[in-house]
Amino acid sequence: MSHELCEAFETVSLPLCRPLVDMLHEHSSHRTERRGCGFTQASRFLAALVNQPADPVNAWDLAVFSGWPQRSVRQLARSLVNHGWSQGWRNLHLLPQPLTRQFQSSALFNQLHSLLPRLEMVSGQLVLPESRLFLRLLSSVLQRNCNRAAVVNGMREKPRIGSCSQAEEFFLEIAHGRIRRGGQVNIIAAGDGRPAMVEKINLGESHSAVVLEPLNIFGVEIPAGSLCALDYPAAAEHRPTPSGQLVWLSDISEARFLRFTTLAVDPADRHRAFSQQVDTQIRAQMMSPTTTTIEQLRSFAHRELL
Repeated sequence: MSHELCEAFETVSLPLCRPLVDMLHEHSSHRTERRGCGFTQASRFLAALVNQPADPVNAWDLAVFSGWPQRSVRQLARSLVNHGWSQGWRNLHLLPQPLTRQFQSSALFNQLHSLLPRLEMVSGQLVLPESRLFLRLLSSVLQRNCNRAAVVNGMREKPRIGSCSQAEEFFLEIAHGRIRRGGQVNIIAAGDGRPAMVEKINLGESHSAVVLEPLNIFGVEIPAGSLCALDYPAAAEHRPTPSGQLVWLSDISEARFLRFTTLAVDPADRHRAFSQQVDTQIRAQMMSPTTTTIEQLRSFAHRELL
């Protein structure tokens, strides 16, 4: 059965690239214990794009689609930059009318100019919450104009911290107030004191965190329920909390989006969205994988800061 995302993009003449199609269709190669499931893999695919700064000329973000002429896009983008449009090929729906008239004889320009309207048409066809979640991230990657979330410096180099699908085991336990012996849980708080992330230390891999409130990494809006890798100076002064430390978001040197966790969607949608990954969590007897919510993780974070 075809995933609704694949079908919706086809209807607006923006077919997704083959790897994404295979992932969203839950091809067996993407359903392993470490990879989790195809939907998780699809979020990792986007992560490779998220974690590179926006470039007005290079069109690697368009790799989400099948068959885009990268060289021609670069040439068009250079011309647009030379004419004063600093965003290059991005957000051409915002281009001033005089510039639009200059370039509208180009079929490639018109394709790019209609990109946002076509993404909005895709959105109008979607029913599943996980599809809308994925589309919001993909759209943000293409536009790079997030201005509603706290900004965190992006991490370009891949860290030693992995994105194994079993990281949820610890975060599910933390959401229920359970922290294994020797472990520590830090709360990353925004300037207004609201918890922005929950970070685990000495619980599996250290310095991986789940996002509680949307963040801006390289102009992309990272949604709640995402897994990120963090780096910050060990010598920074942090306030003790019952289970670890309060770390200010402004102290984070770098953050890297890794993937969606299963907490990114509501329990009612989780098994459908993450399929085999949730089955694996159930077999491994993880703590309430089908009922735990991101709100419980937020509540834990707020209690830590009281």
